[in-house]
Amino acid sequence: MTNQDTVLILQGGGALGAYQAGVYQQLHEAHTPLDWVIGTSIGAINSALIAGNPPETRIAQMRAFWDSLAPEAVSRSSFWPTFSPWMNLTNNFNTFNAITQGVNGFFKPRFGAAWDINARVPIEEAGFYDTSPLKATLEKYVDFDYLNDGPIRVSICAVDIDSGQGVVFDSKRGRLGPEHIMASGALPPGFAPVKIGDRAYWDGGVYSNTPLDVFLDEERKADALCFMIDLWDPSETRPESISAAMTRYKSIQYASRSAEQLLIYQRIQDLQRAVRTLTEHLPASALKKEELKPLMDMGCDHTINVVHLIMKALPDDHYFKDVDFSVATMEARWAAGIHDCKRALRHKSWQKPLPPHAGLVIHELPQE
Repeated sequence: MTNQDTVLILQGGGALGAYQAGVYQQLHEAHTPLDWVIGTSIGAINSALIAGNPPETRIAQMRAFWDSLAPEAVSRSSFWPTFSPWMNLTNNFNTFNAITQGVNGFFKPRFGAAWDINARVPIEEAGFYDTSPLKATLEKYVDFDYLNDGPIRVSICAVDIDSGQGVVFDSKRGRLGPEHIMASGALPPGFAPVKIGDRAYWDGGVYSNTPLDVFLDEERKADALCFMIDLWDPSETRPESISAAMTRYKSIQYASRSAEQLLIYQRIQDLQRAVRTLTEHLPASALKKEELKPLMDMGCDHTINVVHLIMKALPDDHYFKDVDFSVATMEARWAAGIHDCKRALRHKSWQKPLPPHAGLVIHELPQE
């Protein structure tokens, strides 16, 4: 597959996105070039870090960004014992600190926001936290001129708060700035909508947390190898407590619906390959018929390989795991991303010969 586009699709998931950074580091070290990155929420931030830095500084900038979010150690004595039921949902005092005090360079509590949630406020203040610190952080670690003029196409997903429809900001169609990345990560009710012009946007995960359709809806003119990196495991164990049930509910809520999508697109892509094969067997007289040309144009001889990686939940995961930016947890997720990507690259199942009718092939990494 010499004429092939390589695409990276990154799901939303807050602090879980360190796994995506690990996956990309391994792709980078394996000299896997990327043509297109598509992201939602933290996936949008990782997409900007990848496409917004030249290859020689890319990993260092990603690492610096993630290290900058890590909180300092917080002692148990700094909390009131009355909060202990909610402590069990965090499993981590640093996480509780992030919830109550924010994350430096990312978000901070909006003073008084919880006192009266029925009070009228400007649309950009309709959230419990203020994400304005993220703008400076993105500008520090992302070169937006390089992102817009560089070799990697970037697509960022958000939701138009007025229409309720998904929106894609694409570097192929217009210039992207920090505000587009911030809009993709404005998850309510914690984060307020981000205004761009006269429109306001929420997190793309409100509409679809896995931007697979952005890739599959694109009219293909070449073969494609797609790495789809999911952060929410839909197959975790059955919960045995209310806390575990809340955690499990959240994982199912944000897990990818990609299995059904992929099967539908696989059928469509296979049919397009079949149309092309049948067209090649038509007699010359049929090829000249005007009424058949629209049908023949529906044929396609391109193949899409989708490599699907899903981060397995950690044994001590909790409801607020997506705001757990602690060093140990981030390092564990980053290492898991490297490990899983190494396994996928070792198999390289997408390089095996494919049957002639195959239009889209799904490669699932067996869980260890």
